[in-house]
Amino acid sequence: MPAEWLSTPPASTIFILFVSMLMTFASSLINRLFTGKEQREKLTALKHRIDELKKNMNEDRKKARSTSDKKLLKKVRKQEKQLLQLQSQMASLSLRQMRVLPITMAMFLIAWTFLTGNLFSLRLLPGLFTGGEPVAYLPWISGETPLNLFLWYLLCSFLFGTLFSRLFGLAGGD
Repeated sequence: MPAEWLSTPPASTIFILFVSMLMTFASSLINRLFTGKEQREKLTALKHRIDELKKNMNEDRKKARSTSDKKLLKKVRKQEKQLLQLQSQMASLSLRQMRVLPITMAMFLIAWTFLTGNLFSLRLLPGLFTGGEPVAYLPWISGETPLNLFLWYLLCSFLFGTLFSRLFGLAGGD
């Protein structure tokens, strides 16, 4: 196995963390380049409108139930329809971001092939990891939990994906 020291913790933990960080950074950067400023602003505005509408709707619903106010219940139903329309608009805009999926999937498959040596079930290269051995350990109250390559990469990707999405303004938040 090439670079055996790299395939065992703690080197493997840090290496996979770094690979995951690079991959999610590249993916977020590509997403940012393919998502126009206007679309990002629309998504952010829609998210704020949806959040505010949900808040108002929940307050009105509680008040309507406690007072049995028919007019307020009617208002809540109108708000629900408006919420569905806004969520539909947001889903439509979000689906446009999916056009970068083939690019990011290709990047992931290339990285995965170099890490494991496999592409799907074909052995192409001598990989650093087989995929089953622990590459990281998470401390828990009851001891350590070993994580294999896939789980550790997935966990790191979620972390960095959230971080870079906010950094590049792709999260639809503030």
